[in-house]
Amino acid sequence: MINRKVVQKALKQTWALDGNTACDLYRPEDSQSSVTSRLIYDVFGGEILKTREKKGWHFYNRINGERVDFTGSETNKLSANYRFEDIPSAPDETYYYFAQEDYSTFYMRFIRAFEEAVGLEKYRPGYTA
Repeated sequence: MINRKVVQKALKQTWALDGNTACDLYRPEDSQSSVTSRLIYDVFGGEILKTREKKGWHFYNRINGERVDFTGSETNKLSANYRFEDIPSAPDETYYYFAQEDYSTFYMRFIRAFEEAVGLEKYRPGYTA
């Protein structure tokens, strides 16, 4: 099972380091759902899902039967009127929204931040960052 707090912390660190427009820290629900859902899929598996919104598609994940949305706005999550459509999406569909080079950088930064948050020494005794 995913530790959401650890993943969210690593994502925030990654967004803060990223200077391109595809990874806008201040409005991740608008610009990051595609890149973030692809990252979560590549790292943790599961499925990529999407829901129609006024500005276009909103992407998120389902892992072990549980919806996981790291870029949904808190307003949407708390609103009784917000409905996830859970439309299946192919991982390749997310590539229409960001450059592959940007994704590679984003991915590596996330892995580094995640390892720091989790504590890599738990997995590699004697390892020092």
